[in-house]
Amino acid sequence: MSRLRNFAVNAGILTATSLSLGIIGVAYNAWLTRNLGSAGTGLFSLMMAVYRFAITFASSGSGLAATRLVAEESAAKNGAAASSAMKKTLIYSLICGVFSGILLWLFSDFAAEAMVGDIRAAKPFRILAFSLPFVGVSAALVGYFTAVTRVASSSAAQIFEQLSQMAFTVFVFALMKPDNLGFACILVAIGSTVSEALSFLFHFILYKRDRKLHPFLGGKPTGGIWKRVAEIALPVGASAVLRSALSTVKHLLVPVSLMKSGMTNESALSEYGIVGGMVLPVLMFPCAFLLGFSNLLVPEVTRYKTLGMNDKIQKIMDWVFRITLMFSIAVAAALICWADDFAFLLYNEPAAGNAIRALAPIVTVMYLDSAVDGILKGLGEQVAVVRYNVYDTAMCVLLVYTLVPIFGTAGYLMTIVISEVFNMALSASRLVSVTGFKVNMMRWAVVPIVAVILSTVLSCSVLKITFGGANGAFGLVFAVLVMLTAYFILLRLTKCITKEDILLIKGVLKK
Repeated sequence: MSRLRNFAVNAGILTATSLSLGIIGVAYNAWLTRNLGSAGTGLFSLMMAVYRFAITFASSGSGLAATRLVAEESAAKNGAAASSAMKKTLIYSLICGVFSGILLWLFSDFAAEAMVGDIRAAKPFRILAFSLPFVGVSAALVGYFTAVTRVASSSAAQIFEQLSQMAFTVFVFALMKPDNLGFACILVAIGSTVSEALSFLFHFILYKRDRKLHPFLGGKPTGGIWKRVAEIALPVGASAVLRSALSTVKHLLVPVSLMKSGMTNESALSEYGIVGGMVLPVLMFPCAFLLGFSNLLVPEVTRYKTLGMNDKIQKIMDWVFRITLMFSIAVAAALICWADDFAFLLYNEPAAGNAIRALAPIVTVMYLDSAVDGILKGLGEQVAVVRYNVYDTAMCVLLVYTLVPIFGTAGYLMTIVISEVFNMALSASRLVSVTGFKVNMMRWAVVPIVAVILSTVLSCSVLKITFGGANGAFGLVFAVLVMLTAYFILLRLTKCITKEDILLIKGVLKK
């Protein structure tokens, strides 16, 4: 199998995994929203903002360190060094995970009162502290499977984790029937902790099995492995922790700033829950189709850079940029056109539809930024990536503090748009300066925009004639399928999608 086809096969596996996780995540989020309410979703989202900071501390760059080092040593045919790098990365990730768990346990009351503003969050935080060592080590194991491009095992573990969390939480909710938000959050925290432990066990078993089937061969142990782990993980981890800390401040500041605009505490939590807990998951869900490619860009670009194959790097960049832009343009069009239908079906919340429509155009920037970050990390520019992320998050904190008290929810939406554009501009400029990459705007953006407008108009016309509008799930799915079919045909006629693309996809499906 050619390298490009092998890349596409593994990317297809990761894409299917991301799609599955996205479906599970959106369904689980919709279930939580219906059980907790918009204000309860806002409170739970604040708790998760603090927990995500702890998760960032627990992983601290271990996944990227495993991916980069194993990919580099495998490309150099030095199996002994790859094995040593993986062992040391696992030790590093375990230390970070345990330390993060201890900190969350010790400061659970402070985090609940001073950060979330609700002491009911303290017990869930103490429960979630036990999940962090599992989170840390699992991150390194995921990095290993990505590096060796055998992602099916890791993908299965991640799907198992999500399904177990959802199944366990729904079961205990049905069994215990929580009558208050505090107890409900405790049950959700237990579900998360149990699922992380099971996911780690699944990952570890698959890792040991993979090492037996595909042992590292050749080479000899080399010195300086700890130094190389530290050079990759520590800068990335420190920057990620800083960014996560700023991001946590941003999330905690949003309800406070909304109240300064004139809202009550409950309405502020409700607005925050709508945007953060309902709208953003919908915007990011279609990105599941592209996450597989983004994740595999790191080891693939690293391998080609190690071997000095710059032409291959350029070919991958061209293909990923083209596919990402064409796909994200279609997603943006669908979300703009049928925002109200998505909001009603998932959450039965009309206000979510307005926010989805307002933010839909920015998904093109969101999705492309994910691909650019993957390429930069593969080129060894991970420090620049996290530096830009820190700049972006710091700016977000400032915008939330200044814009949201004046403009309310509109100010929050403005903050998200400005943040995404700013981050993408920094990352894209860095990629151009490092590689000299050029974007074919006419073929990759202008023609697809015209094609998607025509396709959406056609779909709406067909839908109105056949169903009288996108009433219900069936009508919505039908409308989206008509639009995507017409869009694909137009892209094929204009040669934005080539015969080589179709043959590649057929080869992946056959594999």
